[in-house]
Amino acid sequence: MNSAALYRNITLGVADAPFVKATISRYGWRVGVGRFVAGQDAATAVPALLKIQASGRGIILDLLGEFVGTEAAARGTARAIEESVRVAHAAGVEPYLSVKPTQLGLGVSSELAWELAEHVVGVVGSLGGHVCLDMENVPYVDRTLDLYERLRRAGHHHVSTVLQSYLHRTPDDLARMLALASEFSSITGLRLVKGAYREAPTDAIQDVSRVADAYRDLAYQALAGGLKLNIGTHDEGLLRELIAYAKGAKLGPEHHEVQMLFGVRPQLQERLSGQGVPVRVYVPFGADWYGYFSRRLAERPANLAFVVRGLFG
Repeated sequence: MNSAALYRNITLGVADAPFVKATISRYGWRVGVGRFVAGQDAATAVPALLKIQASGRGIILDLLGEFVGTEAAARGTARAIEESVRVAHAAGVEPYLSVKPTQLGLGVSSELAWELAEHVVGVVGSLGGHVCLDMENVPYVDRTLDLYERLRRAGHHHVSTVLQSYLHRTPDDLARMLALASEFSSITGLRLVKGAYREAPTDAIQDVSRVADAYRDLAYQALAGGLKLNIGTHDEGLLRELIAYAKGAKLGPEHHEVQMLFGVRPQLQERLSGQGVPVRVYVPFGADWYGYFSRRLAERPANLAFVVRGLFG
């Protein structure tokens, strides 16, 4: 395991400690949560969302929360997601949504997740929007892909999903997506990310350079297979390479776009958008921000140093 992977695993492990979670949760907005989270709810996030849209970049709405454990909580979350999309849409924000299946009860039952996902997807579709089923940690990968396939087969073609290049299983999952895409008349979207959860070596590549190599191979397979590749990385080398390939192959925005996180390399986002590259920004908001924030801290020591300065500076 190299130093970057070791840092990530240690940081995620420490973030699970009750004292650390309680401290960061108490002082979160003071120590920089707002750098990565646009607001406590959709209404407070609207100014940031509109500013991004005005710059020529697209939006991905994400009401934070994950691993919902009861049916009642899942139904409440589904209602909150629907309300958030409607609030943002009424303010002039594109209704492009990312949702974690466990928010919709996938950890409770697959049928509950299907019921709530189909409802949310229907609402977003009625607004002319798009839904991306986000990918979570290993126990949920199969059920997320099953849910995605079921939604597509039910005629919801405004739905996409995510694969993570650090998982050993992802080449097989991509082959499944390519096979499904051949059955659909519309282009299938795929957001490809490196992966941010703490996974065992038996499930995930631990070496950062090998994760990047896997990402590159998967990206080229997706593009060659006719998928719309949503390039979810901040790795500038990979971005340059894949953007150059798309340009050389004359692949327009219906076949590729760059998707980057709110608060992460905003100048690079604006520069790419200014060069005519289709860019979409994943914008999280909501009160349940701790899990997402801790994964951002685990990505780079500079992010953690930013928080420490806020606590003790």
